[in-house]
Amino acid sequence: MDLLRNIFKFLYFIYILIIIVMYTKVPDGNWDSYKNVDNIIMQNLDHFILFFLLGSIAMFISKKLSIYNNYVVSAVLISTLIEFIHLFLSYRGFESIDVLFNITGCLFGIMSLYYVRRKVWKNY
Repeated sequence: MDLLRNIFKFLYFIYILIIIVMYTKVPDGNWDSYKNVDNIIMQNLDHFILFFLLGSIAMFISKKLSIYNNYVVSAVLISTLIEFIHLFLSYRGFESIDVLFNITGCLFGIMSLYYVRRKVWKNY
C-alpha cells in the first residue's frame, strides 16, 4: 500500500502544478466558452470537480485518518489561494464564487474520502 501511496503523492504534486498552470495562464478565449450558461452551478462546476479531486487525493495519501495533516491543509490552502492570485494578474479576474466552489469542492473531496476510509476501509 505504501507504493500506491507514493505514486499518489507524486501525482498530487503534479496535479498541483497543473492546477497552478491552468489558473495562471493567459486565457485564450476558448476555455471558458461554456460560461455562457445562466446556471451559476454549471458555470463553476469545473472548479468544484478539480478541487474535489485535489482534496480526495490529499486525504488518500495522508497516513493518519485526520483532516489536520500536511497534505489536507495544503490542499485547502491551495484551493483558497489559487483564486487570490488572480488579484495580482492583470489578465485574470478574481471571483468570490470561484473561491467558494474551490473550497467547497476540496472539502467535499476530503470529507468523502475521510468517510470512505473510516467506514469502508476500516483498516487503512
